[in-house]
Amino acid sequence: MIAETRHHGILLHDCSLPGETHADGRYIGHANGIQVSRRRFLLVCGTRGWRGTDDNASIIYQLRDGAYDGPIVKEGFFVRTIIDWDAMEDGQLYVKSHVHPIAFGVPKGALVDGRPACNENVFAVSWLRLARYVDPETGLMLNVKETNARLQASTEVVEWVQFRLNDAEDDIEIIQPARILRQKGFGTGYAFCDAEVRFMRQTMASPTLYNVECTEWILYGDFESRHIAAMKLSFNVDRGVYEWTQTGPLIGEDFIEPCVARYRDTWIVTARMWSSHDSGGGPVAWMRTEDPFGVPPAVVRPPAPTTTAPVTMFACADGVIRLLTGDPTVSPYHHQRNPLYCWDVDPDHHFVVTNRCVIFDSYAAGVPIRRESGIAVDQAKVLPHAGGDSQLLLHRVRPVATNDPRKMKGVVVNEQDKSPAGMYTAAIRYDQAYPGLWKFASEGS
Repeated sequence: MIAETRHHGILLHDCSLPGETHADGRYIGHANGIQVSRRRFLLVCGTRGWRGTDDNASIIYQLRDGAYDGPIVKEGFFVRTIIDWDAMEDGQLYVKSHVHPIAFGVPKGALVDGRPACNENVFAVSWLRLARYVDPETGLMLNVKETNARLQASTEVVEWVQFRLNDAEDDIEIIQPARILRQKGFGTGYAFCDAEVRFMRQTMASPTLYNVECTEWILYGDFESRHIAAMKLSFNVDRGVYEWTQTGPLIGEDFIEPCVARYRDTWIVTARMWSSHDSGGGPVAWMRTEDPFGVPPAVVRPPAPTTTAPVTMFACADGVIRLLTGDPTVSPYHHQRNPLYCWDVDPDHHFVVTNRCVIFDSYAAGVPIRRESGIAVDQAKVLPHAGGDSQLLLHRVRPVATNDPRKMKGVVVNEQDKSPAGMYTAAIRYDQAYPGLWKFASEGS
């Protein structure tokens, strides 16, 4: 049970890496996190700019000491954006854009059933890569819908990299350089998995453990034509890396941004409904299954909440399924993405939501973004629990306006609007302490 939520303010504001600072016109606009050893935590972040809608750039990491919000030990790149990518090999240059980093793996020194895990200290991070076009005359990035559909279909892929924490625990070492994520057995050729799809997008919630041995992980992919499907990522002991080994059946024709969580002896899946954009808001889709790779489960669409904002769902440390998104029908401002809310979800009773609480209200907090620039509080991620009575979550705050005046009917983002943009943190405090996701040998053993 949640006793209270405590907001801690902005955590990821500026980046020190060359080309990614506020002075370079960038801010940190996406983030996830995992524990990588007893004392080290890794935040994986996506940087963004102001040239237009979804001006996503590079994927970086911050290795932190003691906690997700502890001191930075090392900051570095997983992949860097470029502005001169001949993506179609026709001489036309594009921006190589990367977005939505997610991460998983077993921490260095972690024990599984009292013994060292066979896959400890092997981690993976994935992201979406695609080409974006910047008008050379205006310097503005065109919306994806304004460019040739073939450009998106030809360049939109999920990439991943695998790595380990070094012996000194002061940086990471790459095990498998960045490459396109393809199912095992589909290493080359047009088909990249055994589902009949041409492309996939990145989901926003990191994979969750699938088996008790901690060698398999599950996530749901966001595939072509608004379908979703389960994906199993398995550790290959002989190769020392993870592989995409199984794909479930395609589900739906209106789903994006799926999440999956373990609940008792079943799996809970949720997804944002694409049609909610056209209707000004819609329900969240829910499913429950004992086998994500078996017969597709029935879809439940409870009346609340109603949203068009990004939707994320997690099994929290106390075992409760929680949903994070916005809802204009309960917002005091009738706003799609302000405040950011959290609900308890009851999978045993048609996914009814209760105990709504405010994670962050940007107007009440006095965030100095001009009203005419718009504001979004979204992209919430509950980070894997590290033990104790508090669990950290990240969320984004940003202006809607960009350098493109078309975005907000003539309003152009200014320095006042840009300054508060970034990833903020809040702590969910429970009424009791809960063990962390991982167990480690005692100090000195």
